[in-house]
Amino acid sequence: MRFEGKTALVTGAAGGIGRTLVALLRAEGARVAVSDRDTTAVEAEAHLDGDLLDGAFCDALPGQAVAALGQLDMVFNNAGVITRGAITEATDADYALTMGVNVEAPFRICRAAIPLMAKTGGGAIVNTSSCWGLRPGPNHPLYVMSKAAIASLTQCLGRDHAHQGIRINAVCPNEVNTPMLRTGFVQRGFDPDKAVEELNASVPIGHIAEPEEIADVALFLASDAARYMCGALVEVNGGKSVT
Repeated sequence: MRFEGKTALVTGAAGGIGRTLVALLRAEGARVAVSDRDTTAVEAEAHLDGDLLDGAFCDALPGQAVAALGQLDMVFNNAGVITRGAITEATDADYALTMGVNVEAPFRICRAAIPLMAKTGGGAIVNTSSCWGLRPGPNHPLYVMSKAAIASLTQCLGRDHAHQGIRINAVCPNEVNTPMLRTGFVQRGFDPDKAVEELNASVPIGHIAEPEEIADVALFLASDAARYMCGALVEVNGGKSVT
């Protein structure tokens, strides 16, 4: 029960990794506020649904979590979108969506959460970057740019707020077997099971990550076991480099 008496805010809570994060947090004693477009199917202590493209919603979200839970010990900026295709194919709407969800929303949530955590002696923020944000892969310029930005933000904030007892780190997955990944294959005309099978063969450990394998690392970063980690970018890739 690593998180007995602790509270957490999880964005993207209706997705594959987010739903797993919530379940594991609650199993270990945390009270959790969840946020997504619709979290009615997610068991949690507070549901704070809205649009992460709405700046005012993001600004208010940590405060709403405190109002619902009494305090805020952990934030998991887990929500994200994957935008594919060459830059010459990218639209202004693609750019706005990618940067809005992957960068601006975590920026606003961190900005609002840090003062609240500082008042109560500290806390932990875990952002979700990507291996692709550290070593860019082909034909995902918007996604790569957004994940590189959140990686850099994490390193800056990890240094700047360590003295307040606020530890800010990022988990950096490669491919993860989530509904978002599978939906992307369907949209491109691929059989998702066959596509995942092919991806599995490309990973030294033998398979792409399951959501639990990413969530476990995120929970480690939020736990006291990672108490000396600030601004770390932790790759969780099964031994597969970005190609």
